[in-house]
Amino acid sequence: MNGPGLSILGVGCVTALGRNWESVWGKIRDGKTPAIEFSQGPGCPLPVGVYKTAQPDVPPGSVARLRRSGAISYFSCAAAADAVQHSGLLPAGRTALIFAASDGAVAYTRRFFQDVVTVGAGSPLLFPETVYNAPISHVAAMLGLDGIVLTLVNDASAGMDALSTASALIHSGQADLCLVVAAEELDWIACEGYRRWGMAASGPGAKNRPVLSEGAVALLLGMPSPAHVQIARVHPGRTLRRHSSPRQTIRRVFEELADGEDPGLAVLSSCGAGGESIEGSLVRECFPGARLLSPKQSAGEAFAASSLLQCLCAWQELQQAGNAIVPVLGWSGQVGGAFLKSPEI
Repeated sequence: MNGPGLSILGVGCVTALGRNWESVWGKIRDGKTPAIEFSQGPGCPLPVGVYKTAQPDVPPGSVARLRRSGAISYFSCAAAADAVQHSGLLPAGRTALIFAASDGAVAYTRRFFQDVVTVGAGSPLLFPETVYNAPISHVAAMLGLDGIVLTLVNDASAGMDALSTASALIHSGQADLCLVVAAEELDWIACEGYRRWGMAASGPGAKNRPVLSEGAVALLLGMPSPAHVQIARVHPGRTLRRHSSPRQTIRRVFEELADGEDPGLAVLSSCGAGGESIEGSLVRECFPGARLLSPKQSAGEAFAASSLLQCLCAWQELQQAGNAIVPVLGWSGQVGGAFLKSPEI
């Protein structure tokens, strides 16, 4: 297991289901979904089902800086601001920032290279927002932080990598607090890519494929405290390989995460109803008493951001008692997750 535990001190989210985390949780719990829209770019044969997220309001001081920014930066700043406000703490210089993403600012990247192809040069006004660490740079400026700032890029497991990194920074004494933010935005070219890979709902009648979504989730983390929900363990991850059994690898990760404890709740990374997936079936085998929750059924697939949303759902459920396993299966074959525990007092 990676590092000692962490406490979740504040949470924030911007999703297609809304921005208020209590309302978002209520909709996930009740199985409500946003209105589905369909993305279809030039020359694309089929539309792709998506859940769009409205551009959120951001703190007034950030408006001028963000006026040329893409949606992903707005999502990140809004979720980060809400997590800090919810915690009641004032981040100082020893607050580290970690950003996790899978696709990043794909809309600006497409526009930049479209100009390169059509006119031979990309606009310098577009280029700064094409880099993966653009969103977290805006968060740092908004909060006035000039300490450690890191960006991690991977499939959905990037969210878990961010938690592991936060634990390492805090327990090594390099940071007192760590604000972890994961965000994604939608653009037709990325949607078409996922459709071609068989990873997205395409066509109005598509089934058994995730609905792509966008937004951000932020968690403000600190040293473990019995007064807060704790991320007790984060798995370092394993990779599914062709020569080995996927079920055996996933089962091993689940058992290592639980470390002999039976979780009362499993917040799944799959989109299937009732845990109807290899992930869900293995959770039932390993932890037959655990309740299953699939946030992506309601909120859609936003990769790294969805991983932190799983943790937010577990955090909400553990306010009273119990513990939860949060497994994450990424599209590149990465398997990981976290184990959360309720406050002790």
